[in-house]
Amino acid sequence: MSRTCADFRQVTRVILLIAFCAVLSSAAAFAQATYTYTGNVFTLFSCGPTADDTATLDCSTPAPTNTFTSYTATDKVTATLTLSSPLPANFAIADVRTLPGFQLTMNDGEHTVTNADAVGMFAEVGTDASGQINQWRLVINTGGTLNGGISTMNKATSIIDMGVIACCDPTVSGNLALNFSMPGTWSGGTPSPAAAVTNLENMLSNPLLGLTPGQINSLTDKLNNALASINAGLNKQAINQLNSFISSVQSSVKTGKMSPQTGTTLVNAANAIIATLQ
Repeated sequence: MSRTCADFRQVTRVILLIAFCAVLSSAAAFAQATYTYTGNVFTLFSCGPTADDTATLDCSTPAPTNTFTSYTATDKVTATLTLSSPLPANFAIADVRTLPGFQLTMNDGEHTVTNADAVGMFAEVGTDASGQINQWRLVINTGGTLNGGISTMNKATSIIDMGVIACCDPTVSGNLALNFSMPGTWSGGTPSPAAAVTNLENMLSNPLLGLTPGQINSLTDKLNNALASINAGLNKQAINQLNSFISSVQSSVKTGKMSPQTGTTLVNAANAIIATLQ
């Protein structure tokens, strides 16, 4: 009988360990990397079929003057690449579709496409010594009759941004825009402090942390204050408010109102945010 109880307690400990590992995995989301690309405005636009009606002609006139395109003089390619972890420095350009957390969203001012829309795609990036993307080939082709999609490339001698709603004459009337030799810029790689605070707020409601409604509300109020300070550019004040959050967590652990594991998870997350504000 005693052995059965011991076995049961052992299984219970394993189950609890697995459950708390899930919480720690959730905490790892603070390392999520979001990279944002901003291209230059398009300089060439579809202008109807070529003289021999074998392709789509490009010209420098945008819509609305040019009725063969929907693209305007202010349209450009933007993209958001999300991964579970930041790319390392000096990362040789490679396919990142198999990396954990991969998501790609692209917009050209006229429509938005994601990796879920892709009939065909490329997602290759490389980084410089600081871990910022400096080489890339991102292409999402949506296929179908219109064969649309969005692409941006800065790889070797291929430097182009392009948006396509329909392609191309004589099969369908081409509706596209592009620019050459004008690579845009990338930013990101780590979540902003504001985004990290929001992630931490959301994490408080995870039932595996075992927080009471009162604890969740109290800690959320402290994080909301820190978020307001961050958005106002008051980083020093935000740090003080995050330290207040940490003190509250540590006090709850000390009085037995919060488990040490939960306390460690929350304190580590808050300290990671403070590090980005200093």
